[in-house]
Formats: sequence, C-alpha cells, structure tokens
Amino acid sequence: MASIEDVAKKAKVSVTTVSRALNDHPYVSDKTKKKIYKAMEELNYYPNNVAQQLRGKGSKMIGIIISYITNPFFAYLVDSIEKIAMASGYHLVVLQTHGNPNLEKFYIELIPKKQLDGIIITNLETATPNVIQLINEGKVVLCNRYIGEQNLPVIQIDEEQASFEGTQYLIDQGHERIAFCTGNIMNTHDHRFKGFLKALEKNNLAFDNELFFDNTLGVEGGRRLIQQLIEHPTIMPTAIFSNGDEVAAGIISESRRAGIIIPDQLAVLGFDDQPIASLTYPEITTIRQPIQEMGEYTAKMLITQIEGKEPPQPIELPTEIIVRESV
Repeated sequence: MASIEDVAKKAKVSVTTVSRALNDHPYVSDKTKKKIYKAMEELNYYPNNVAQQLRGKGSKMIGIIISYITNPFFAYLVDSIEKIAMASGYHLVVLQTHGNPNLEKFYIELIPKKQLDGIIITNLETATPNVIQLINEGKVVLCNRYIGEQNLPVIQIDEEQASFEGTQYLIDQGHERIAFCTGNIMNTHDHRFKGFLKALEKNNLAFDNELFFDNTLGVEGGRRLIQQLIEHPTIMPTAIFSNGDEVAAGIISESRRAGIIIPDQLAVLGFDDQPIASLTYPEITTIRQPIQEMGEYTAKMLITQIEGKEPPQPIELPTEIIVRESV
C-alpha cells in the first residue's frame, strides 16, 4: 500500500507539501496540486483519514463528493446529509476533489469495489457510462448541479427559473449591462446561464461575451473579477450576477478598495443566502436556496435506494430573492 512518502517522492515534492495540498493550503500552487493528485491516482493512494474510514467491509457507509469543504454551501449541505445518514445508521465520508476530475473518477470507483454503498455527487459536469449505470442501479444520486447533456435526475432547485428571476430583478432596477460569473466554463447546458440569457432576451437586451467570467470561485475569485474590470474599464457593467455569496463578498470588498460605490455604481446579486451575505457592507442581495431541505431529501433518496425501499415523495425546493443592500 502506497504511503504519503511515496506520493511525495513520485511528485518530487516534500511530504509537508503533499499534506498541505490535501488540506487545500493556499501556499501550494494549482500546478503543484495537480502533480500531487496525479501521483495519488497512479499510486492508488488515499489520505490516511479517508483510508481509515474505508477499512472493513464498507457496509453502512456512503460518500459525498464535493469540490471544496471550505465553501460554506457544501459545509451546510454535508451537515444536513450527515444528520440523516447517522439517524439511518450510516456513516458519511466526505470526498473532496479540489476541482480535480481524476479524483472524482477515483472516488466513484469505490462503489464497485464495495468500499462504499453509495455516493452523492454535488457538482457533475459530464456523466460517464459508469456514472449513468450507478445512477440506474440506485447507488449514485446527483444533487445541487449537473450541466451535462444527458437527461438525468438531479435533486436541485429550478436553477433556470431562479436565475431568470434574479436577472429580471436586476433589469427591473434599471440595469441593462449585466455581467455573469460562474465557477464553471461557458456551457449552454448550465441552467443558471440559460435563465440569465432568457431574461435578457425577454427584455430585448444583448449579452456581451466580454462580461462572462468563468472559473470564478470564492472571495478571491470575486476580488480578481473586479481587478479584471478595473484593468479594462471600457467593459465595466452596472451589475454583476454572481454564482455565490462568497464571490459576491469578494466583489464588494475589492470594489470598496477601488472606490467603486455599491450599489450606486455597481450592483451585486449573490446566490445561496449564506451567513456571509448579511455580514458584508453593504449586505448582499441574494437568491436563497433551501440547502438543508436539499441535503435531507438527497440523503433519504440515496439510503432508500440502497436498501431497496420506496423512495421519498418528490418535494419542491423553492427559491427566494432576499433583498438587502447590494442592488
């Protein structure tokens, strides 16, 4: 069995660097992280804490694949899922990909290996034949986001409608030049982007491709977005549709530093309604989604499918625009 020392040797870094990468430490560059993840995959290595949880027969254990546990959305989602899992006699294993699709594939293969009874995937871009088969077998449940081409069941809000309503709200406030930022790349199957474009089209507004910002994640992503706009003042929008409240917080923070007045000179709409939305100045107007209900329903769905029982009745996951001060 490979050790962390083996990973360090193969990736040509120190053991400390491997440990930091596994904990998503900001001191480790993305390039170095990719080398480490590749070495882990080639060596079939698991971090000790995950390996310890996966020992034994693997029964009564389910996993949840997320990108970053540091994202408050996923922290709250995991919390609600774990409560249902524990009440049903299951242990929950949190599997972070850190944005690495190879790790996602690696984790999914734990099901055929009988190390996990099932997995919840929270942000899927491409459904492989293996994933589709596991979904059909009731061993994989998708929740939160799926932007692939296949028509697959996903436990999520109506992202297209929520995005449409949020964009329409910005337009109703007089905004016509609206930027859109996402943690993904531009994808016509992204329901949030579809809802955004739908609102623009309804109001006969053209979308400027220069105002599409991809791979925008977290507070730092929001700050970088504003820095980009400052470097290219001719494309400055009057409003930004943000893919999350953390990004919105970064946008507001960097705007204040640059002397851009929110919302007079730039309006900012968030998404999720995380606690940070009411801690910024000005506070963030955002689209609330019911994270707890999503997590509870997802956990119940996976567990009933694993046990061959009748799945829970479908529920509506409503969204709501929470009006504060940033628009």
